[in-house]
Amino acid sequence: MIKKIIIGVTSIVLLLVATLAIHIYMVTSERPKGPNWAMSQIDFNEDIDSLKSENIKVDLLKKEGMRDARINLSADYMIVLYDRVKHNPHDLVKMVNNDYALQSSLFQPSEEQLAASCPAINKSSLTYKLGSYFEKIFTN
Repeated sequence: MIKKIIIGVTSIVLLLVATLAIHIYMVTSERPKGPNWAMSQIDFNEDIDSLKSENIKVDLLKKEGMRDARINLSADYMIVLYDRVKHNPHDLVKMVNNDYALQSSLFQPSEEQLAASCPAINKSSLTYKLGSYFEKIFTN
C-alpha cells in the first residue's frame, strides 16, 4: 500500500515538473508576431485639470498602436498601454510635453523596485527555484 502511494506521489510530482518545464519553454521560445504591448507611467510634475487630462488622453488614443490611457489626477500621473514596436515611451513623454506645455517625465523604477517586481512570488519556494532553473536552461 505504501509503495503505491510513493509511486503515485512521485508520478504526480514528475508530471507537474514536466508541465512547468514545457510551459516555460513555450513562453520563452518564440515571440508572437502581433503587437508587443508595453505599459509605461508618465509623471506630471505639475497639477493638471480634468479638461487638459482628457484632451491628452484623447490625443494619445488617436495614435495608431495606442491601446489605453488612464490618468490619475490626484496623484498626477498617467498610465499608457501601447505597442512598443510603434512607440517609444520617451517619445510619448516628449509629445505630451510639447503639445501641452507640460513638464512631465517617464517613471523609471529604482533597482530596489525592480528587484521586488512580483511580491506574490516567494523566492525561497520550490516553485520559484524550479521555474528559474528551467528559465535559465531555455533562455541560454
